[in-house]
Amino acid sequence: MARLGDLIQDIAQIPPDLAVLEITGVTCDPALCRPGFLYLAAESECVDSTNLGLRLDGRDPAFIARAVANGAAIILTDREHELEIDIKPAHLVRVDEPLRYLGPIAARHYQNRRPPHVALVTGTNGKTSTVNFARMLWTACGRKACSVGNLGGVVDDGTLVWDRDPTLSVPETVTLHAMMSRLVDLKVEAVALEATSHALFDHRLDGLPAGIGAFTNLTHDHLDFHGTMDEYFRVKMTLFDSVLPRGSQAVLNADSPYFEAARDICKKAGHIVRDFGRAASFLRLERSVPTARGQDLSVKITDGASAPRTYAISLALYGYFQVENVLCALAIVLASGVEADLAVRAVETLRPVEGRLNLVATTGNGARVIIDYAHTPDGLRAALEACRSILTDAPDGQKPGRLHVVFGANGERDSAKRSVMGEEARRLADVIVVTDGHTRHEDGAAIRRQVMQGCPEALEIADRREAIEHAVRGLAANDLLLIAGLGHEDFLSTSSGRIPWSDADIARAAAQAMVT
Repeated sequence: MARLGDLIQDIAQIPPDLAVLEITGVTCDPALCRPGFLYLAAESECVDSTNLGLRLDGRDPAFIARAVANGAAIILTDREHELEIDIKPAHLVRVDEPLRYLGPIAARHYQNRRPPHVALVTGTNGKTSTVNFARMLWTACGRKACSVGNLGGVVDDGTLVWDRDPTLSVPETVTLHAMMSRLVDLKVEAVALEATSHALFDHRLDGLPAGIGAFTNLTHDHLDFHGTMDEYFRVKMTLFDSVLPRGSQAVLNADSPYFEAARDICKKAGHIVRDFGRAASFLRLERSVPTARGQDLSVKITDGASAPRTYAISLALYGYFQVENVLCALAIVLASGVEADLAVRAVETLRPVEGRLNLVATTGNGARVIIDYAHTPDGLRAALEACRSILTDAPDGQKPGRLHVVFGANGERDSAKRSVMGEEARRLADVIVVTDGHTRHEDGAAIRRQVMQGCPEALEIADRREAIEHAVRGLAANDLLLIAGLGHEDFLSTSSGRIPWSDADIARAAAQAMVT
């Protein structure tokens, strides 16, 4: 509980009698309001906590009326919106862009409690792997750590501080600050969080005093929401020009076509830039050689504090995109003050992240089945290239097998990327099966047609279970099958709702059936 004046100091001018009002809670969901709450009325993806991800206007009279009926003491909204209802006994406070203030208000409500080291990771692909790798590295270096994102909020000892959400990779704002306060109680020292473009657009991360921001890459995705790549990039960059305080550490992918633009934004914001990649000056990848267990790396670290140091690393992960994710995570950990020798040694302890290039089955003839979350053109490309590198290492000098892929595109999402995903599959795979992903309320046949514009010779099997079973049965010795699109997800979204699902379980059962 805190006084209203303490919560909105420097945000809004209020009369003295309101300043001493005791506020018992903060929310943008009217259903969650209780006596003494501050209800922030604005358009966002978190107005209805039972339908997170659905953009609703919290200024709607019905929502405001519900908030007041549930006991809201303060309605905080924008200056332009005309209220069409009597909100008494609640009081009205107006500000410009109210969503910008939900985070700071929630932070003050939870007494600005957070772990000492907070890193926010943005980019199209690699966010989930990067935050989880950062947690693993911090843990191996002796720091109690947490990762927050697509796989939930996970502390290194297995404690779950936020259940994974099928829609949001970033918690709702107030939930986020409550979680940060709990992490302090758990004595967590470092936390890495995904920073999606939707969360940045909705100001969900405003008010979170992170000291490290990271940018993985920018490729085709979410253009149904952002419209253009320029706007998509602009929103991503708000992490650096709006969310992070001046003088933060900015970890940037030097190999991204957007690196120079991102670096300029970071320098203008007064951040310290730490780049990574083949073209980097801080954490440079000198060499990457595929091996039977992953790949051998040579990296050079130049931090200005001492002479450049070169390290040899044996990485138990396949695919160059994993190297990029590991380097990003390593740069984050170094930016948090971990000594380089210790951090680099910890890299060799890294293991695959759930749903990211996970080997889930091996058939009786030695063919392998891998699942991956790849659901964008660049993600599918990276996963297929990684699988191709695995295939080239055939056992006992045998001829490498064929690369098979089963994938689909999701409904009610950026439709322009569907044919591009098909093109990537056609370019990189030997055998292609196009099936359904999360169709949601779109026509699955129409989605598949769009995908197959990029791979017209592919086999089309609508039923995802049947597609996986067919692909597994078709594997010859030393072949490899990639099942892409769902990864760790345990549901399939259809017009009838969500149904329990596991690509991994279906693949394992199909492989076992071949043995018996």
